[in-house]
Amino acid sequence: LVTMAIHAAEAIKMHRGAALPALRSLPLHWPPPRSTALSRTACMVAGAAATTGEDDSSSQISEWAKQESLVVTKGPHVKVAGKTLNPCGLFICILTMSVCACCYPPLLLSYALSRVFDNKKRRMVDYIVNIWAKMSMLLCTYRPKVTGLEHLPHTDEAFMFIPNHTSFLDIFSMSGFVPRRMKYISKIEILRIPLIGWAMQFAGHIAIRRMDRRSQMQTFKDAITTLENGNSVVTFAEGTRSKDGKLKKFKKGPFKMSSKAGVRIIPVSICNMYRWMPSSALLPVAFPRQVEIKLHAPVETAGRDEAEVSKEVFGIINRGLPPYQQAAPGAVV
Repeated sequence: LVTMAIHAAEAIKMHRGAALPALRSLPLHWPPPRSTALSRTACMVAGAAATTGEDDSSSQISEWAKQESLVVTKGPHVKVAGKTLNPCGLFICILTMSVCACCYPPLLLSYALSRVFDNKKRRMVDYIVNIWAKMSMLLCTYRPKVTGLEHLPHTDEAFMFIPNHTSFLDIFSMSGFVPRRMKYISKIEILRIPLIGWAMQFAGHIAIRRMDRRSQMQTFKDAITTLENGNSVVTFAEGTRSKDGKLKKFKKGPFKMSSKAGVRIIPVSICNMYRWMPSSALLPVAFPRQVEIKLHAPVETAGRDEAEVSKEVFGIINRGLPPYQQAAPGAVV
């Protein structure tokens, strides 16, 4: 922290009148990344390029190595339950909880009014949650690039959003920067977190106990009811976070829900989030940068085979991801 403060003072001194850009350019990791050999993924690319005779393999390897090098840069850190925790992650956690606490007075008022006048959608609560998520991320100097907004119609049509999943920041990013109020299907442990989990319950998000068959059936019914009530729902079809950032096999549930409720699916590719919060980290290892949320064209579900829809959505999301996050060739969908 002292070293980072010294760097901040030097940067501000060098960039008089441009303090904020200078701060944004600081090395958020310490010590700086070491010059290492190519990552395993880049080596695999090198082998593939050698066998196919591709001429541009060097630039591709260089780009992939550059992308993956950020994943392993954690700076000063400790291990908590086997996971990495550093000052940046702790700051993001404290900031997020503080902003949530500040939002609670209007949140409670919105919840009370929604229960009386808008219990099926609770849009007032959704707007407060949107403000909380967006303010938390902006105060961390993080704003993802969102593309494909033209695929969201101006009507209040309900959709099933299906993104890839690598971090809890996926939820903050979707809630704060996609201009559509949404309900999430989330594991019950998240909804039990003080302040954050309570806010999600007030908004009417859907809980699931992943190892409880009865809970899964209730979640299925709740999700269909929520969609039929005119709410868009976000569910992570992989079922859990990807441990290596690559797209994993989809579960069947989201596609059965979409078909049963008669809603279209919007595939979402969340690019580069894994670099800032790998599975080895308890909290983000740095303030996210170069994250992009790609909203793809809606996929029809009416009258179609669910397995066929799942395969199409998987392919769309996979093609929208950077190469190091794409599923391995021949992966089972």
